[in-house]
Amino acid sequence: MSNEIITHKFRELLLPSLLIAMALNIASVVDASFVSTFIGHDAQAALQVLEPLVLLITIFEWLFGLGGQILALNRKAEFDEDGSNHYFTTAMLATIVLSVLMILVCFLFKDGVINLLHPTAGALPYVHAYSTYLFMCFPIATILGVLCQFIRVDGQPNFASGVIIVANIINIVLDYLFLCVLHMGIEGASLAMLIGYAVGFLCTLKYHFDAKRTFRFVLSKLKFGHFISSTIEIIKIGLPGASMGFFNVLLIYIMNLIVGGVLGELGLDIFNVCMVALLIISILIMGFAETLSSIVPIYYSQNDFYNLHHIVRNSIIITMACSVIFTAFLLVYPDGLLMFFKLHNMPNDGLVENAIRLYSLAFIPMAFSTMLLFYYEGIERTVESGIITIISEFLGPLIFTYLLYPYIGITSVWISFLLGFILSIVVVAIYVRIIERNDSEYYGLFFIRKGLIDKTRNYTLESKNDGAKSEMFNHLESLNVDGSSIETLGNILDTVFDSNDGNVHVEILLIDYGDKIIINMKDEGKREVMKDIEKSFSEDNIKVSEVLGFNNIEYVINRS
Repeated sequence: MSNEIITHKFRELLLPSLLIAMALNIASVVDASFVSTFIGHDAQAALQVLEPLVLLITIFEWLFGLGGQILALNRKAEFDEDGSNHYFTTAMLATIVLSVLMILVCFLFKDGVINLLHPTAGALPYVHAYSTYLFMCFPIATILGVLCQFIRVDGQPNFASGVIIVANIINIVLDYLFLCVLHMGIEGASLAMLIGYAVGFLCTLKYHFDAKRTFRFVLSKLKFGHFISSTIEIIKIGLPGASMGFFNVLLIYIMNLIVGGVLGELGLDIFNVCMVALLIISILIMGFAETLSSIVPIYYSQNDFYNLHHIVRNSIIITMACSVIFTAFLLVYPDGLLMFFKLHNMPNDGLVENAIRLYSLAFIPMAFSTMLLFYYEGIERTVESGIITIISEFLGPLIFTYLLYPYIGITSVWISFLLGFILSIVVVAIYVRIIERNDSEYYGLFFIRKGLIDKTRNYTLESKNDGAKSEMFNHLESLNVDGSSIETLGNILDTVFDSNDGNVHVEILLIDYGDKIIINMKDEGKREVMKDIEKSFSEDNIKVSEVLGFNNIEYVINRS
């Protein structure tokens, strides 16, 4: 047995996910660095004041991008192309509607929105100046982010990452031009962002005219009532990830009030650098997490726990290891980050360094809790993912800040994030343990189905004469499967290998459900082979589809 296909697919999706996260996060880091360098720390404080509004884009991206993507991929895994297209159409239409409403609210009630953020006196004029183009960018960036989530899992991950990277490269280049050369002030930074994302949005037109895409708009079949119910379903699935952004908005808003009230613009500057550190490590963590959320629905719905265990374990190990390294760097040399914001030589730089060191300790438990969160979202366990979100992104830090502030003052803010992530892991582990005691079907943090482990076999065939093929046939004979069914399976495999000239690996999942045996075959060979399978094997118990860019064949052997 091997995990070649899932490993290759994970790597294929991971790189674009990392590049997208890198483009988004590095652009924010560069924006903050440019603004603090060419305008000043009051302007940098303004960016931190506006951060809750900027995070609204991420909320919609997770709500409709990940939520719609998971449901659409599940339908693909179940060979329901119409259902898959329906969720794609619903997700995009809901995104457009809510994005338009968001920009209307921001412009019609601009002063109220800004006053709600409670900017400090020094940051207020910069907040007003930056917000105009920022509000205009909201619908463009939101629709672009959701659409790229679907493009990424539709066999075009490199194109999806390319679009976001182009948008952010333009943003960074124009930041330098507008701020350093043309001296346009903070308005130039927000205008650069608007132009960059507008260009990225225009680039996505290529996807709409691509004949190879599998997600298609079906507006003619979309009924209002069905649209509403499907939107609610998408929100339900995407809510844990989106609520992470929503609660993060609330948390940052409240923490802005605390640090701004206690330390003024300096407190907002420190918190902004902490957010920058979070953005840097999030490149890796969110890249792995979003890749998991794309793959987990397919393999979990097919009960392929062997491949799931492999990819989830490796993801957690890698993200935890990188988090340890980054945390160690900030503990030893926080000035390595502070120097980009001219905070390393301030009179009270000890306060700044202490904040960075304490805040960085949260990155290690954050890596594990984020992997769990997106895994639970992928298997549609909304309660468990909700527990992690509410505690780690909102209640945990607030509770510990409130409890510790009388004893350690503003230091309680920086240490509360670490304690919040740890508390979320402990609480969800206790909750899962309670479920495990009351429901004998599942066990462990990852909800493995007990009864199927012993009834499951995984095989990897590298050729039509691979020894694993004989091993699989012997297992089927031990299950009293008739010879004609085994012969049909052999013919399907021969067709796959012959059509690909033997240059293909086939991963096979075989599960004995008692009344039937389901054999699922995946390969990354030629797409036209699926049409050959459909023509050559007209039996009702054979289904084919394309999922995440690989061929998916399901052969059902009924025993009744």
